[in-house]
Amino acid sequence: MSKIVWIFLFCFLELNAAKWKYQYQFILKKDQIAKVKISYRDKKVFLRDGEFDFRWTLYKNGALTTFSSYQKVKSQHILYEGYRLNSFEVELVPRGTNQLDRIYLLVVFESFDKKNKTATVDMFIKDDNVKTLAEFIDPNAKEINATK
Repeated sequence: MSKIVWIFLFCFLELNAAKWKYQYQFILKKDQIAKVKISYRDKKVFLRDGEFDFRWTLYKNGALTTFSSYQKVKSQHILYEGYRLNSFEVELVPRGTNQLDRIYLLVVFESFDKKNKTATVDMFIKDDNVKTLAEFIDPNAKEINATK
């Protein structure tokens, strides 16, 4: 009996596990802006472009105060390190007729380095039907210039 329960539980969790199309980790100092450029397509034609901006402004008592914007919608979130309240979602494309076909970005606060005063933030994009293209723009990425 218990084997059947374990098999059922494993199958249920496997089917409901999020499959991330994109994932990226940012290490940000205060007020550094991380950007994600997103293009959405439908039937091989790109319909819209969007840009998700994210920054943090305050870390106090284990809480990270953040500001973000997407499609002219601005929001503020307070994320806690090590709690269930360490993440938030942004719906990138409105849901169509299929309610299970959600395309969203998940922002997860991983840790804060008190010595360097940097926050580590992971971003994931879920898109089961491969309708988006995303480009992560890291303010700390060093450009390599081949010509001098």
